[in-house]
Amino acid sequence: MLLKFKTIDIYRHRFLWHLLFWVSYLMFYTISTSSYYTSYSFLRMLKQFLISMPIDMIAAYFTVYFLIPRFLYKQKHLLFVFLFLVSAFFIILIQRLTLVYITYPVFYPDETSEISLFKMNYVYSFFNIYAIVGIFASIKLLKLWFTNQQVNRKLEKEKLEAELKFLKAQIHPHFLFNTLNNLYALTIDKSDLAPEVVIKLSDLLDYMLYECNASKILLEKEIKLLNDYLELEKIRYGKDLKIDFQITGPIIGKMIAPLLLLPFLENSFKHGLSSTIDNVWIKLNISVNNNTLNLKIVNSKSSKSNKNEKSFTEGIGLKNVRRRLDLIYPEKHELVVKDTGEAFEINLSIELENNNAK
Repeated sequence: MLLKFKTIDIYRHRFLWHLLFWVSYLMFYTISTSSYYTSYSFLRMLKQFLISMPIDMIAAYFTVYFLIPRFLYKQKHLLFVFLFLVSAFFIILIQRLTLVYITYPVFYPDETSEISLFKMNYVYSFFNIYAIVGIFASIKLLKLWFTNQQVNRKLEKEKLEAELKFLKAQIHPHFLFNTLNNLYALTIDKSDLAPEVVIKLSDLLDYMLYECNASKILLEKEIKLLNDYLELEKIRYGKDLKIDFQITGPIIGKMIAPLLLLPFLENSFKHGLSSTIDNVWIKLNISVNNNTLNLKIVNSKSSKSNKNEKSFTEGIGLKNVRRRLDLIYPEKHELVVKDTGEAFEINLSIELENNNAK
């Protein structure tokens, strides 16, 4: 029932818009003509155009709602041109018949002998009728173009949102797989640290599953996630791991896409540190200045750095986050991943948003 009422409402509005268009056309044509031919009264011209206007309407609706959608839209150009010219001929003929047998006898009885059915200027008659048809068709095509643009933008937005959800969903199993590998190694060694890893992992997954559903989250929550992840890695590496984590600038009230920074840190551990035996270190610096976040991660290279360099710069995690940056921060970020010779380095800058929630 609701759908039926909505459909009726749509058609009612469409009818009113069409009525407004034709009334405006009638009044403009009448006023302009009566002002030019001062010997003819406004009322007389109005009555005359009320007789001829239905012919213009037939031409307009037949062209716009039959010929264009059935032939022009379907790329049947030759057939469209042929039918358009045939219909134009009959429309002009109808107009001439109306002129000879109705308009002149009623409004110009003294000049009836001067008008003939077969003496007509086809070019003048064509433009007299199809000028308004062209205006009517232009409005319709413009409206159709605007509607298509809106539909395309909506589809593109839905496509991007679906891709973002897919990319974000990939982070969970990727992170979980790596952490479970670490947990497995601890359980093999019967380490007393295994229960602590389970608890911290549970806290991290709780955050990922339930607190990261919004498109943007507070930067301080994202930084806390990095801290929690580092705690897990400390358990894994023990005293062999040296961490230098510094935060500068105002981070309170800044918004960032969730789970955007973690893949960089995770990538550094997976491809840069996992095979290192001695001198395992990582430096992490986050600074905020004028709503611009700068992230710098530098980590020691694995003893197998030549083999791991490609996986570090082209791993699944980095490909994922690169794509998310392109979608969420188009032209508002800069990412550089490089091998300095002695270490792997990641530099990221993002234009942040402020939290406008009251």
